Amino acid sequence: MLFVTGQFLLFFLIVLVIHWSLPPRFRVWFLTAASLYFYASWNLLFTLHFVTVIGINWTVIELWRTFRKNWIFYSLQVGNVLNLAFFKYFYFGADIIGRLTGLSWLSQPTLFESHRMLGHEILLPLAISFYTFQIMSYGFDIFREKYTEKNSLLEVLLFKAFFPQLIAGPIMRSHELLPQIRRAWTEGLPLDENAFYKGLWLCIIGIVKKVFLADQLTVFLSPIMAASDPGIYHPVYLWLTPIVFVAMVYADFSAYSDLARGFGLLMGFQVPVNFKAPLFMISVSDFWRRWHITLSLWLRDYVYIAMGGNRVSNARIYLNFIVTFFLGGLWHGAAYTFVVWGTMVGVMLSLEAFAVSKGIPEWPSAWWSRGLRLLVAHLMFWPSTIFFMAPSWSWSIQALPGMFNLRQWLDVTRATPAHLETVAYCAAGILFFHLFDEFHGRLGFIRRFEKWLIPLVSIAMIIGLSQFTGGQKDFFYFQF
Repeated sequence: MLFVTGQFLLFFLIVLVIHWSLPPRFRVWFLTAASLYFYASWNLLFTLHFVTVIGINWTVIELWRTFRKNWIFYSLQVGNVLNLAFFKYFYFGADIIGRLTGLSWLSQPTLFESHRMLGHEILLPLAISFYTFQIMSYGFDIFREKYTEKNSLLEVLLFKAFFPQLIAGPIMRSHELLPQIRRAWTEGLPLDENAFYKGLWLCIIGIVKKVFLADQLTVFLSPIMAASDPGIYHPVYLWLTPIVFVAMVYADFSAYSDLARGFGLLMGFQVPVNFKAPLFMISVSDFWRRWHITLSLWLRDYVYIAMGGNRVSNARIYLNFIVTFFLGGLWHGAAYTFVVWGTMVGVMLSLEAFAVSKGIPEWPSAWWSRGLRLLVAHLMFWPSTIFFMAPSWSWSIQALPGMFNLRQWLDVTRATPAHLETVAYCAAGILFFHLFDEFHGRLGFIRRFEKWLIPLVSIAMIIGLSQFTGGQKDFFYFQF
């Protein structure tokens, strides 16, 4: 069930009414059942796998609490990684082995197709990357004694299965959601008027971002991404493409996060902010403080700091950045392009850390220094994004040289993509929501009129939705 469909709307309204109609002690049971039904609507077999993973994690963590044998804990985490690796990286790993040994039948497309024809291809469980990271963080927080409460299996099951954030995050920590679940179990979570209206606003914003911005930007991107040789386009558009792509993913993914927060608030739960105007970045480091914030913090806390963080030598700090984002790139997908992209991000962060260590601040005081700093950041950032967005390795290595080819810059006969007017109106929408993210505190006066604004905006949105007949599009991050 997609969030922006009538099917999900009916599901959510039924859940919402029943949730608030039940006594508090029954709400956790009901929300758990509803969340599992939500996941099972995609695939029942993988739902059983999902519940089994959570059950094993809870049981083994309780065994560790009892016996305090570190091998128990580490064995569990190895098992979590192997489970993720099997489903997500089996064909990618086979492809690497095939390239190293010269065995062509191990190439990723060949092996997958042969398995598919035999009817036993390995499919990727929905949201396996997100729920694996979240359940691992639960164990690490207990192991490090950053979270000391004991929770029942039912509470931990809802912690991971909570349907508003199940598929694509935000990645919630133990201390963020489990205490709310405990209060919902024991005394009930209150729903005040302010939270109710805030939840409705977030739902409206999420739908607008997804349908009117993200889905429309794909109209511009799809022909370019499908081109066998993206180098046919003028370099201006090769530079524009990754910018539009990131804007599309921002609109798409922040829409999901807004909807998750909105649905959570309507049921009494607080879900953390996941984006804060990322295209207003002043550096690559600043981008990752604004983009997919819960993943950035997860990588910082459980990978970067675990390797020593910034408590080691400068050389080790730079290596820690590279390793952390190499793994971050691999987490995004089993492809060489993601590995290269993640490594490049790590190198860029290392270069920025090196500059700061030499007395060059992230945001200099002089205006010309700021301009130079921004120019360098963007000249590094956008070409690297080519590898994240590329549908294939060959596409990326054809697009990237064209961005810097002087002859192509002077060739006015090169192809121009269609739907530039769509990019223009979507850019205005992206700018509006970035200003909203950055300065939402200054727009608080609008909420004084929300009792009549929300119905008016909702009617306008419904009229607008009736004009789009492009069909339902999955959220971009569902593939991860």
